[in-house]
Amino acid sequence: MIKRAVDFLKKNGNKKTVIIFDTDGDGIGAVVILAKTFKKLFKKTPRAIPASHDLFFITKNMFQEIKNKKFDNIITVDIAVDEDPEYILKLAKKSKILIIDHHQINRNLNRIKNILHVNPSLEKIKIPPFNYCTSKIVYDICNKLTNIEDLDWLAGIGIVNDRSENKWKGFLNKIYKKHNISLSKLRLINNMITSSYHHSRTKGAKKGYKACLEASSPIDILKSRTPNSKKLKKFYNIIEEEIVLTMKDWKRNSEVIENKKLIILKLKTKFSINSPISTKISKEKPNYTVVVASKRGKMIYMSMRRQDKKVDCGKIASKLSKEFKNSSGGGHKPAAGIHIMAKDWTKFRKKMVNIL
Repeated sequence: MIKRAVDFLKKNGNKKTVIIFDTDGDGIGAVVILAKTFKKLFKKTPRAIPASHDLFFITKNMFQEIKNKKFDNIITVDIAVDEDPEYILKLAKKSKILIIDHHQINRNLNRIKNILHVNPSLEKIKIPPFNYCTSKIVYDICNKLTNIEDLDWLAGIGIVNDRSENKWKGFLNKIYKKHNISLSKLRLINNMITSSYHHSRTKGAKKGYKACLEASSPIDILKSRTPNSKKLKKFYNIIEEEIVLTMKDWKRNSEVIENKKLIILKLKTKFSINSPISTKISKEKPNYTVVVASKRGKMIYMSMRRQDKKVDCGKIASKLSKEFKNSSGGGHKPAAGIHIMAKDWTKFRKKMVNIL
């Protein structure tokens, strides 16, 4: 898995490249590791484009932008593009594609010409694929190309974001010692980075990416030492206030279906906080499936959580999405996402209850 990706980058790294990244801490950590490695080896930083954390595919607009720029290489990180591969397959006709991901596999795209699909689910490894975060995979790949041990904290951000600390204790302990930082501070940095997307979606996520690209160490972000990290601090304060207000009233505003161990909460907020809210509620109610939804335009976006892992959120989200037009979903066993057209909500809710 690692060797094939190393060979891909050795052969193609000096060509015109774009990286499409998920906008959580794992995706941003992964893209910045790649960008800094490219700069070190090939003396140039590739174009980086954030993908909506609420989607699992390359959108039509993104496809057109990438197609028109005629990139030789397209790399995606922490995006389950195999859930809906229409546009990535079209791009593979003209470009070399490297997919680096750790979500549940829907399709193995290695059979397609010009595509290298790297995912721990496709290999026999001891660690659960969910815990082998994309940023750590990217770190392991790039560290085979050149020494990037100074970037270990970016992989640490991804590990913390995906709550995989228990699987990487030795690696994280080295980060704490080297950078004079604690686990709680690393979590705070991750929350600052991810608040960029929660605040203003992909536009904000560009600030999160740039802040990490500017930073020489995690302390640069923690102490707001760079121009974009100062913006992250502002985003973080706003989002934390919104989360506190939402959590204060979540029990009163939610629907609880006891016989299905299901909690449904529909948010009314201008911010994209489905993910942190669903995570916080599921920590309080680990034996419940938690679905947090919000409407934007004609679509409803949802985050699904189940801390005790007795329900496979990724498989349910993927299965449900296939029953609705303009829908996509997937993720991991304890955490997943799905979006549907708003007009399908009643029908979707009924199917979701029945499937649990």
